[in-house]
Amino acid sequence: MKSAKMCYNSTMARKIGLITLIMFFAVGIAGGALFVITYYTSESYLTLNGAEEMTVGLYGLYEDPGVDAVLHGKDAAKKVRVEGKVNTNVPGKYTLDYHAGNFTVQRTVTVLSRMVPELKLTGGPVRMKLGDEYSEPGYTAADEDGTDLTSAVKVTPLDQKRAGRQTLVYTVSDSKGNTTKLTRKVTITPNTEYETSGLPICMFHYVYDENDIPAKVNGNYISKEDLAEELAFLKLEHFYFPTWKEVRDYVDGKLLLPDKSIVLTFDDGAYSFLDNGIPVLEQYRTPATSFVITSNKGRKKVRKYQSRYVTYESHSHDMHKSGGKIGHGGIFTAITPEEGLADLEKSIRIVGSSDAFAYPFGDINENARAIVERAGFLCAVTTQPGRAKPGDDPLLLPRQRMSRNQSLEVFKNMVMPYEPTTFDQNSGDGSDQGAGADSTQTTGADEQPSAEGFDKGSE
Repeated sequence: MKSAKMCYNSTMARKIGLITLIMFFAVGIAGGALFVITYYTSESYLTLNGAEEMTVGLYGLYEDPGVDAVLHGKDAAKKVRVEGKVNTNVPGKYTLDYHAGNFTVQRTVTVLSRMVPELKLTGGPVRMKLGDEYSEPGYTAADEDGTDLTSAVKVTPLDQKRAGRQTLVYTVSDSKGNTTKLTRKVTITPNTEYETSGLPICMFHYVYDENDIPAKVNGNYISKEDLAEELAFLKLEHFYFPTWKEVRDYVDGKLLLPDKSIVLTFDDGAYSFLDNGIPVLEQYRTPATSFVITSNKGRKKVRKYQSRYVTYESHSHDMHKSGGKIGHGGIFTAITPEEGLADLEKSIRIVGSSDAFAYPFGDINENARAIVERAGFLCAVTTQPGRAKPGDDPLLLPRQRMSRNQSLEVFKNMVMPYEPTTFDQNSGDGSDQGAGADSTQTTGADEQPSAEGFDKGSE
């Protein structure tokens, strides 16, 4: 056995700790002296797992067997320090030194100048646009005896739904357990020109119980029974509910969404939605965004109505009021940039997010959009009708208006995917209640703040 502190070119370094004799006296029942002798053994060693000398082919997959380490009788695998690396992309000899305590063992790894097995890729890096189908340039593989292994080559999957740089990994193994690995760079560039039926962003407002209908009900209301029916349909059809970050990437041409994708939004943060709408969302486990007018008890609402299915976003702090001359006369289009930015920043602090913003009354101009951009929102939605599509301005996204007493068939027509070349957005049963509606219609919250918007409801 080796007891030196440094031990090279050996598969094992071992040292046996000294046997310590401890003797002490203890007084027994009879008052006599009782001698007790206790032996302690402490063993320490560092041993290579696998061969001391190993060989791997060029571009081979080297898996280090590691070492077995014990210090003072305890497992010390986590205390092992390794010096040296093996680069299978460059032929040559590599030395690995393993250290634990006062011990060192060494392994030599030789990287050959040939591949074992041999793997060849046809062509080089690939560049493609988002939405295009990837076409594999090809590859071949064979073992040292010339046996074709092409069918045994494994290729990592390519995420064709997201723009960016990716690396495809090709691996093949022979019957002796040798593995060769090669890579191919694939760049998917953003694309906003492919055909799609678009992403419906649904605009709801207030939710009521059919057994307790409010005194004043307009087209911005929906019964919780109708809402439940629509959510049940979305679940049945396996709709996908993207985040606002995914919505931004989608319109920027950086992400493909499933054809059946949808965003649900509820404007104003009214108690009717909080009390009646959230339970329905939770029942069907459906995510939605509540755009809150934060000056109207916003902090209290956000804190009290926390739900894993509701994201709170800004509908401004105190700009959901008259004072402008554009559209429905909201003040946001007439306010100074400094005042508007201060308002939005305050609302962001209250809701705790700047992922999305809903323009008060849907009124927009260059000044309002510039303030929203300065505030750092990822997305902003208007009341303009239509579906969001790649290439749209992410801060001027259209929405589908949801109206009271619209049939389930109307809802389906507004949210289901369609063939872009054949779909008439203004055709079909009742579609004028949604995507085809005039954005300047003067109903409910999009005209002036209603009593509902100012929380005449429950606490």
